[in-house]
Amino acid sequence: MDKSILKNILIVEDAFLVGVQLKEDIESLGYAVVGPANSVKMALALIADNSISAAILDVNLGHEDSAPIAEHLQASAIPFLFITGYESFSEDKKVFAKKKLLRKPILLPDIVQAMIHLDQSA
Repeated sequence: MDKSILKNILIVEDAFLVGVQLKEDIESLGYAVVGPANSVKMALALIADNSISAAILDVNLGHEDSAPIAEHLQASAIPFLFITGYESFSEDKKVFAKKKLLRKPILLPDIVQAMIHLDQSA
């Protein structure tokens, strides 16, 4: 994956262990990781303070969802995809439409494909 134009990948995940594993997996592929952020507020602060190339957003962040982060990324032309552990969720068609969605548990081959998808979207 050394030809990727992606540099810093934002991870937004409220489950600590899932976030740590995702961070380790993405770093093992040669990317730098920003986060994981466990809330909308934290994610937006990380975006403001870092140069983000792409993002992986958990749909549900406890008592909130990642739609505000997705809207900010979309407005900034930063590619992103969603992950979820839920079979179904109420989605905002404007925010979630046409975005790649990975289902948990996410294995390394899934992450490799996700990073290829994000790289092609950049």
